[in-house]
This record gives sequence, structure tokens and C-alpha cells, in this order.
Amino acid sequence: MNNMQPEKWNYNKVRLFLEKETIDLQEGFSILSWLSKMHTREINQTNCRDLILRFLDKKEKLPSQLLPVLNSLVESTGYFPYVNLEDENTSIKTLLHCEFYRSENIPNVIMHQKQAEIYNQLSHNSIILSAPTSFGKSLLIEEIVASNKYNNIVIILPTLALIDEIRQKLSKYSDKYKLIFTTKQTFNKRNILILTAEKFIELEDLPQIDFFIIDEFYKLSDEEDERVDVLNHTFYKLLKSTNKFYLLGPNIASIPKEFEEKFHCKFLNTDYSTVTCDEIFIKKDKNNDLNQLYELLITLEEPTMIYCKSPAKAEEYSILFTKKLKDISNPTDHHQDAIDWIEKNIHKEWSLNDCLKYGLSFHHGPMPRHIGRYVVSEFNKGTIKYLFCTSTLIEGINTSAKNVVIFDNMKGGRKLTYFDYRNICGRAGRMNRYFIGKVFNFHDSPKKSSVHVDFPWFTQNSASDEILIQMDKKDLKPFAQSKIDGYNNQNLISTDIIKKNNGISVSGQISLAKEIESNIDDYHRILCWTGLPGYEQLVFTCTLMWNHLIKKGKDGIFSPKQLALYVNKYISVKSSIPLFIKYILENDRYANTVDKAVQKALNLIRKWFEFRFPKYLLAFDLIQKEIFKKHNKTSGDYKYYASLIETGMCEPNLSMLKEFGIPLPLLKKLEGHLNNLDKEDLDSIISQIKNLNLDALNLEKFEIQLLKESIMN
Repeated sequence: MNNMQPEKWNYNKVRLFLEKETIDLQEGFSILSWLSKMHTREINQTNCRDLILRFLDKKEKLPSQLLPVLNSLVESTGYFPYVNLEDENTSIKTLLHCEFYRSENIPNVIMHQKQAEIYNQLSHNSIILSAPTSFGKSLLIEEIVASNKYNNIVIILPTLALIDEIRQKLSKYSDKYKLIFTTKQTFNKRNILILTAEKFIELEDLPQIDFFIIDEFYKLSDEEDERVDVLNHTFYKLLKSTNKFYLLGPNIASIPKEFEEKFHCKFLNTDYSTVTCDEIFIKKDKNNDLNQLYELLITLEEPTMIYCKSPAKAEEYSILFTKKLKDISNPTDHHQDAIDWIEKNIHKEWSLNDCLKYGLSFHHGPMPRHIGRYVVSEFNKGTIKYLFCTSTLIEGINTSAKNVVIFDNMKGGRKLTYFDYRNICGRAGRMNRYFIGKVFNFHDSPKKSSVHVDFPWFTQNSASDEILIQMDKKDLKPFAQSKIDGYNNQNLISTDIIKKNNGISVSGQISLAKEIESNIDDYHRILCWTGLPGYEQLVFTCTLMWNHLIKKGKDGIFSPKQLALYVNKYISVKSSIPLFIKYILENDRYANTVDKAVQKALNLIRKWFEFRFPKYLLAFDLIQKEIFKKHNKTSGDYKYYASLIETGMCEPNLSMLKEFGIPLPLLKKLEGHLNNLDKEDLDSIISQIKNLNLDALNLEKFEIQLLKESIMN
């Protein structure tokens, strides 16, 4: 006969108990004893950690007699950063145990158990880590840098916002390393290269790389990302330099097993999290969903992110919510300096101004970097309470949100996957600030699924021609080699040119070369322009680019004539955003409101003028030069025009500071106070700016704030 008594406690009972306003001492002891027993037996460690985090969230309301017991349990679970070292009741043994997990390299940092385990493995293994958002994966990046073991470290990040964040975090090591974050800097003996994949590929005369890091490594097999080919090439190129690396990302189940074996690395997948999360499902009333959303938001006291499927929806929802807040609250002047700047340099009637007055904002990819950076900074400070955002903010930027609301269940034109969903949920809660995050979901959660991340350049089964063409012949599998033999054997355009045009359609480059050669004299007459093209030359160039290299429209451009029209207008207004918005508002029937015109203008500038158009035009430039040279004809030179568009008609070296979150109008103000901009590297330019007397430059308060936060410190 079984005389064992059933356990008094289980996970659900404890969850229910912790919802009480006051915690009974005796029952609290009983629960903590039960938790200790469960943890010692290694029974459902995930649930044990979850409940410990919930106790920590109630810490201020616990009877004081429970705190030493909780402290001991926190210690045994490996949550050393949460151990109260100031408590006089904390034992010497506990203090010594925590000291064992104190960082050897970063002052005042204690790692949790899993962080320390992975950092120890990084000492003798390359690691590919999948861990929750709150794990603290990026702390290990700083540990690697602070260890001072490597002379040259490369950190590949998916966005400029993340580059800016990591640059600021690692600036404290500038006495040991030179930080490289643009192509306009020279190398020292010891360097940390903090770059996107595109910028890394552009670098020449690289030093010997000793260690590299790729953040959000799942993007290596993200077919939706137009930069996937360049990221794969970057990974391949880095492995040619060193086999010491750290890849990090969330919610990944597996990678190619053969990769682990060949490169002697370890794939580690952990669910160890420093925060926990409550998911609350809301039955959506399709006829009243926005009112449902706004009624919910008004009840939430802590910082809240609202996930929206697109930039247009993020703006629409935030504008409507601002109208609601106007009826129940008063505006503040906290963001007045930013509003004053936006009114002068973007548009006086842009709804972001109204939103900021009421403590909310939207955030999306096309938003100017300096404004996006300001919005995130103010959200983390608490002066912005509600942030309507897209996946751009979900992927990687550190925010301090207690709550996340999933109002849309789409990402662009497709349904959210389970992977997307977990990433969004991972933004709720923040280590040492909010132990419990809350996710309010207006939809059923996607069906649970495992995510396998392929490395296309390695497996080659799904690798594009653009990836394969960049690889050495000895690294290609026979079937992959046969795929690109035709490209290597053709004589229209050299393989060197194809490779320089990294990430651009290989077949498209060849078909463009074939097209030009088919009517060499007529094409020469219209394509041999230099400096500024005539409008007909621009339209003709855009048409050839579109038909062979671009091939499809997106982000507000859907034909080559439309592309030429907007590029030409941007140049004619000297890259003035207010004038460009005015033109769109007056001439685009689909952007017939200020908000739509601002959104379209910012989208065109960010996606097309600062990225796509210069990239495709420079690729075209190399192709026409090679073909016309082969036929003993003079060639055009498009580099100046491409630079003019990409930099917004700012001096190219100085324009690199846009990536620091310094706006173009401010850079143009500084331009006349700086010397030798065409000859100086970026570090010298930054040094000149630091020596300027800002008070004497007649700058706006917001501009001085941006300078101080980005490069003056």
C-alpha cells in the first residue's frame, strides 16, 4: 500500500497563492521549502525558476523572516545577480559563492550561473547560443572584449541602432582598442569592428581577425531578409580568418550538425531566463478592437510596447490613442526640445509631435535614426509610457518594457510564426527591473514549432547563386560548383566584377552586360554620363537597373520612372526633408495627408536613397565601365551621383556620423566649422567636433543633446 501523502503545493497552486495581496508567513515558508525540494531533485527546473522570480517580484510585500530563505533559494538556482549582498543576514558562504561568479573583467558585474558556464566554455570552444531575450547574451560580448585576450574582434550586428548601442557600451574600452564602426576609419594594432554585414564586406586590408561575433544569427537563413546573401558571405569570410567565434540568437532549436563537427564548436540551447512572463489572451471584438486596446492601455501603469504589423499601423494606432488621451490627460513639455526640432526639420503637423506631448510614440524602420534613438532612450527613462512599434524594435534593441501588447498577428503581409511570437513575448520584463513581464495577446498564439537555422553557404542546398559565387572552388560541393560553372565560363563580365557587386543578382548582372553589348553604340551614347545625369539619362539608367538588377518594387517604389522621379526631386531640393515632404504631399494622391507624406518620404530616404539606389547604381557603374573599356570606349562614372544621394549631399566622411544618430541638418551646420573633411578620417573629424564650442554655433537644444549623447562623452 502506498502511504506517500500528495504534495500540498504544485505550480498552479503557488501561482494562485502569490496573487494574494499579503503573504502568510507559515504558508510562505511551506512553499519555499517545497520549491527547494523540487529544485534539489531537479524536477521541472523551468517552473522552479519561474516561481522564484515571482517571489522576487513580491519581495517588498514578503514577511521579513522569509527573505533569508528566498535569498538562499535564489542562490541555489544560480540567480546570483539577484542575491541581496547588502542584507546583514546574508551568510559569508553565500557572499563567497557570489564572488565566485563575479566577473573577472567587468567591475560590479555578477553573472548568473548559466552565463558563467557559457563564458567558461567560450574560453576553449566556439559557441552558438540560443537563449531567451532576457538571458543576458550581450553581456558575454562585453566579457570577451574586457578579457583583453584578442587583438582584433569583429562584431556583426543586424541594425545600425544595435551598432550604436554596442558602440556606446564598449566605448569604455577605447584605451585598449580602437572602435571601428564605419568604412571611413583606419585600423590600429588592436581593433573592435562593430559593423553590419554590408559594411564589413566593404572593408579592405583587414587586420588578422582573432575572434568574431554574429548577433541574431538566425538571419543567416531568413529568406525574407534582402541582406541574407551578404550575411552568409560575411560568416564565410570570417571563418577564413579564425575558427574562434560566438553566435547568439533566441529560440533556435538546431543548426546543421555537420557544422558543429567540422568547426569543433558547440550549439547550446537553454531556456534559462532572468524574467518570467504572464500571457493574457483577450477575445478580440472585430467591430470594437481599437477601443478594447485603448481601454486596456489606460489601465497599464508601467512602460508598454504595442506590437503592430507595419509602420502605417503603428502610426495610425498611436495617433488615435493620442486623441483619446487628450480627453483624459494634460500635455507635458518634457519633449518640447525634440518637438521644436521636428517641426522645423521634418514637418510642423507630423502627428509624432502630438504623440510626444502625451507621453507616447511610435517606432519603425523608416524613422530617422536620431529620432528612433531618442524615442527608445526616453521610453527606457519612462518619459514615454506607450510605444507602438513594428518588428524593427522587437529584434534586438534593449528596451525596458513591463508590458507587451500583441494587437496585430501579422508581420508585413504574413502571419506571425511561433518564432516571431516568442521573440515579441521576450520583450516583456527586464532584468533587475521587472521580474514579471506581461503579454496581452489579442489573438490565439501561433502553433508551437521548432526553428532550425540553416547556414546556406555551408550546406549549400538552399544557397543562392549570390552566395556560392563568393566561395572558393575547394569549398564548393560538386552540385554547387555545377550551378555556377556557367557564370565562371561566360565572357560578358569578369567574375571579379560580379563578386564586387556583392549580394546583387548574378544572373541580373550578366543579363545587364548582355543588354548593353547588344547595342553598344546607342547605349554608350546615353550611359557615358558623369557627375549629374540629365533627367532622360537618369530614367534610362533606372530602367536598365530595374529590369536587370532590382526586378521588383517595394517600399513606395514600383517602377523605374517613379524611382528616377523621386531621386531627381530629392537632389533638386538639396535633400531637404521638409521640401521633399511638401513635394510628395502636393503630387502623390496616395500620400494626401501630412502623416502619409512624411511616412513615404522617410521610407524612401531610408530604404532607397541611403541604401538600395546607391548600391544598385554602383554595381551598374562597375559593369558599364568594364564593357565600354572592352570596346575601347569612354565610360561613365556614377560614383559621385551615388554618393550624393547616399549622403544627402553632405561631405561623405562627415555623413558617416548619421550612423551615430546625428541628423543630416545638424551635420550640414557643423560642416562649415570643420577642416579638411575630404582628407580626414572619421576619428579626426570626431576629434574636431569634440573641440568645438557648441554654445557658439547657434545650435538648437535638441541638437546639442544629440551631440552630447552620441560623441561628446
